Amino acid sequence: MKCRTMKKLLLMAAALLMLTSCQETLEERAAREAREVTEGKCPMPVGNNMYLDSIVFSIPALTQTQYFRFVGDTDNDSVVMLFKQTDIKGTLVKELKNTPNYKSLMERGVNFRYVYRSTKNPEKVYLDVTIGKTDYSR
Repeated sequence: MKCRTMKKLLLMAAALLMLTSCQETLEERAAREAREVTEGKCPMPVGNNMYLDSIVFSIPALTQTQYFRFVGDTDNDSVVMLFKQTDIKGTLVKELKNTPNYKSLMERGVNFRYVYRSTKNPEKVYLDVTIGKTDYSR
C-alpha cells in the first residue's frame, strides 16, 4: 500500500464526512456519508492489489471502520508478513493528523479502524488496526 494512495483515500473519506446538514449530529452525518460512499463507490481500488470494500460508522462505538481486501499477488501470508513489519499504525496516525477534514472527528474522540481481509478467503483477516484518541493525541 502506498502512502499517496492511503492519503487520497483518507482525504476523500474526510471530505465526505465534512459535508454538513443542519439537522444531523456529527455522528449521524458520519454514518450517513459512510453508507453513501459504500453504496456509491465501493468496491473501490485504492492501490496495487487492494480494494476498499466499505466504510461503516458505528455511532454507539464512535468508530469509523474501513474494510479493505487484498487481491492478486498481495493476497498471501508472506506478503502480508512483510506489510506487518512496517509501522502501519504509525503511518495511519500520521495520515489522520495530516488530514484537516478529520479534525472534528478527532476532537470528538472517534476511533478509526482499518480491517484488511483476503479475497481468496474472505473470512481471513490479515490486519485489524484501531487508532484511538490516545494514538492521535500524542
